[in-house]
Amino acid sequence: MRVPRPEWVQALRALCGADSDLRWNEQVGRWEFILLGADGIPRSQFWGVFFHPRTGARLEPDPVTGLLPFRDLDDTAMREALANLERTFIGNRKDGAGTTRREMERRIRFNRDTMRRKYQEAGEAFADLAAERGRRIRGAPLVSVPITLTPRGA
Repeated sequence: MRVPRPEWVQALRALCGADSDLRWNEQVGRWEFILLGADGIPRSQFWGVFFHPRTGARLEPDPVTGLLPFRDLDDTAMREALANLERTFIGNRKDGAGTTRREMERRIRFNRDTMRRKYQEAGEAFADLAAERGRRIRGAPLVSVPITLTPRGA
């Protein structure tokens, strides 16, 4: 039976949380990464060969088992797995808002700018309305009269 190195498990838990685990699955014959999903349910991901070594083409899973070809886990492969998990992990520190403070400031700024824009549009609409009503009250409404101007003597 294969046992994962303690530093691999420690690195995985540091990246994906204390509930994450790494083990050798005897039934499948693959390394199994157990990670919590966004809904809090642990799910398994199996380690395999994802790309053809010479061509770099993405490999398709076996149609019977649904698994990719076997790939053993070593230090280099573990670093690759952790880099892939960090890129796709929901709590990725490098993508998204970053901190709660930055996200809240972004939302406050968005709401402030939206409110300012809506207030400006409402003010302009009111000014147009007041100008037209003012003309009517003064007895000088803007009325379009469809006439055709012809040159004199024509």
